[in-house]
Amino acid sequence: MEPVIFIDEKINQPNTGLKASTPMKVLWFTTSPSLSRGTLDGSYNVGTSWIEAMELLVHKATNIELAIAFIWNGEKKVRHFSISNSTTRYYTMPRRPIGKTANFVRRFFSLAEPDSIVDDCLEVIDDFKPDVINFFGTENPFPKVIPKVDIPHVIWFQGNLTVYQKKWYSGITLWQSLKGESFLDLFLARSDMHSFLVHEKFVAREKETFKNSKNIIGRTQWDKRLVSTMAPQAHYYHCEEVMRDPFYTNEWQPKSGRDKYVIVSTFRDNLYKGLETAMEAYGILDEVSPNTVEWRIIGVPEGSHYDRVCRQMSGLENEEGFKILGSRPADDIINEILQADLFVHPSHIDNSPNSLCEAMMLGIPIVGTNVGGVPSMLKDGDEGILVQDGDPYAMAGAILEQMTEPQHAHSMAAKARKRAHVRHNRETILERLIQVYTQILKSTKKSCP
Repeated sequence: MEPVIFIDEKINQPNTGLKASTPMKVLWFTTSPSLSRGTLDGSYNVGTSWIEAMELLVHKATNIELAIAFIWNGEKKVRHFSISNSTTRYYTMPRRPIGKTANFVRRFFSLAEPDSIVDDCLEVIDDFKPDVINFFGTENPFPKVIPKVDIPHVIWFQGNLTVYQKKWYSGITLWQSLKGESFLDLFLARSDMHSFLVHEKFVAREKETFKNSKNIIGRTQWDKRLVSTMAPQAHYYHCEEVMRDPFYTNEWQPKSGRDKYVIVSTFRDNLYKGLETAMEAYGILDEVSPNTVEWRIIGVPEGSHYDRVCRQMSGLENEEGFKILGSRPADDIINEILQADLFVHPSHIDNSPNSLCEAMMLGIPIVGTNVGGVPSMLKDGDEGILVQDGDPYAMAGAILEQMTEPQHAHSMAAKARKRAHVRHNRETILERLIQVYTQILKSTKKSCP
């Protein structure tokens, strides 16, 4: 297996420029419509914007022809389209099963997607005829098509449901979660318990995906170790993710003369993301230093099951200083971080969370949890502070350190920003990705009789 290249090691890569050694057609299967989102409905999702940035980057490789396939609600069959100012071909695939009744049955019995998704993937592949297929994430159903095709492939490691499932009820017990559910959500099979049960099916599917994988791209020691045990037959490549332009051009600046110390966090509406730890840490801070902290959470819908359960557990049901802001467009997220004093990532498990990458790129002081791949991204005590997940006292203490030692906090943040800008260097990432695709093609040709 190829060794992981970390940012504090010498990066020794051949200078391939912006062209592959031979022209190639590359097909991505993703959870994001990427740059075509605005053409479809203009919606936004937390955590998928880096794929848009990666697409823009690949456009600079003039001899790579790119197609992106994704599931989109409301589609009845596979279709493809193009948009202005993009050379990419986009494919939409139906969300299976089709129809409200079929989806209710699927949720009620906690079933995974039907195998017809494989036929949709095959239709895309037959139409585009790629040289290389790149699957984004082991969590998704797309890699089920791997045994059906004889085309070089690679899976870009995102998260890992197998481990996430073990951390699902880390901070909130099943009973606490159930007590916070509405009868309607339980009746309509939209509860967190139903999500947990269907994710058990996804875990089984993910394990099969690893068994069928031949090439995997990762970026942390954590995901490399998982690949070595879950897919020992696969070749592991290291490649970082690219960020959007504003994270390269904007820089956080220290604030002064404010009544409140503002903390911001960005994460999804999943029970293992540590919202309850953040709320408990806020309560501790408010006891130690009353009315000095404001904590702003982006990505969790206000009044959602997750919000309600965590507020009940922490006693912050009517606390004005802890604000749930819901999902926000990318520009709003950047502005929230730039206007804050500290970024906190309280998750119980993560590989390389985009929100943490973005905070490091902007150069804001950081407190995070020492979980998954995070220690590969941020050096504890040198670039920020990492604490045990689920420990609100240590988290509150780390926040107090950043508050009361601002010069040290700003020094660590500057180091984190410098490291992040090297790690997410666009030219290096594009060269590395071209190298990965080229090596996969060459190794496949060598293995053919």
